[in-house]
Amino acid sequence: MALSSDRFRLGEWLVDPSLSRVTKDDKAVHLEPRAMEVLVYLAHRADELVPKQDLIDNVWQAEVVAQGSLTGIIAQLRNALCDNSKHPRYIETIHTKGYRLIAEVLREPTGPCPPSIDRRINPTQEAEAIRWTDRSALTSLSKAEAETGLLQTISRARDQGKKSAELRAATRLAGLLKEQDRIDEARALLRPIVARFGEGIDTLPLLEAKALLWDMTNTKVE
Repeated sequence: MALSSDRFRLGEWLVDPSLSRVTKDDKAVHLEPRAMEVLVYLAHRADELVPKQDLIDNVWQAEVVAQGSLTGIIAQLRNALCDNSKHPRYIETIHTKGYRLIAEVLREPTGPCPPSIDRRINPTQEAEAIRWTDRSALTSLSKAEAETGLLQTISRARDQGKKSAELRAATRLAGLLKEQDRIDEARALLRPIVARFGEGIDTLPLLEAKALLWDMTNTKVE
């Protein structure tokens, strides 16, 4: 089962490697790229004992890495999946040997976007993409749905070279992340997009993005 970029179900979680994110109900958790690579490799070999060295060789490849780095990644995955090493439901540790993914893995049907999002955004129409970035379009969605839709809009706008549409969607998503106290994620998302505009005339969307970025830069994270 090819899971390198396709979404798949892992127990109660939906795993989206292309977005480096796992979601369950209204909860969305972003993973570090390396953590997602480890999770995908384990999913390829679901229910098998995967030796630690196999994971290191296939994920880190030519890099020299200590097993402690792998242990840290596994801890991140367990934290993201709300798993428990002593009573695992997702990742089981086989002492001194490796790890086993014990939750059911099911491939998710492919498509442009989830049906719940499709009802609200037409990815082929720029007008719909602009409407999607309007705050009022987000009120009827769960936070996970809104985040998914905005991420997809950002990706499409970037692929099509539509910088303004990308900026608007990124600003909305950054605002959504800020509301959830995910300040670091919001800054990391918005800062490089704003930086690509460089010096010049500040349009209203750019001014809004800069104001949000300034606010988050000066927000103390508890």
